[in-house]
Amino acid sequence: MTPALGKEYGAALFSLAAEEHCEDEVLGSLRLICGLFEQNPDYVRLLSNPAVAAGERLSLLDEAFRGRVQPYALNTVKLLCEKSVIAALPKCVDEYTALLYKQRGILPVTAVSAVEMTEEQKRALKDKLEAATGKSVLLDCRIDPAILGGIRVSYAGKELDGTVAGRLEALRQVLMA
Repeated sequence: MTPALGKEYGAALFSLAAEEHCEDEVLGSLRLICGLFEQNPDYVRLLSNPAVAAGERLSLLDEAFRGRVQPYALNTVKLLCEKSVIAALPKCVDEYTALLYKQRGILPVTAVSAVEMTEEQKRALKDKLEAATGKSVLLDCRIDPAILGGIRVSYAGKELDGTVAGRLEALRQVLMA
């Protein structure tokens, strides 16, 4: 139930922010609030506690965020709190971000390598992906020594595995067949 609600609220908030041309400000506010919630799980438990009156929970949010975050973002968080689905906030942010990236032609890509890639390698990978997809690539580089060598690239539900570990696994599958 919560993931679907998060998507629904995220889409509604994005539609409003796009109409008002404040997409980046809303996203920044959502990320700030989510970050603070991650750092303070007790605060989230308090906001989710049905023993605390809804009005009091909403006042806590106002005290913490009014004047510090974009009002549409705050109102969305308050609405989630009021409906006792504050746990849907991360999915709401994910959906909002996905819609913003889609609107702007941005493709988030995760690249995993055994060692840190050089800036030149990152640039070459980004350029190649942008040429292949026709979108602006937002590259997230990660390190995983377990892949031994090569690179694994994931985007839009696709995975391109050019790692040594991936090749060894494919060879193992062939030998086991």
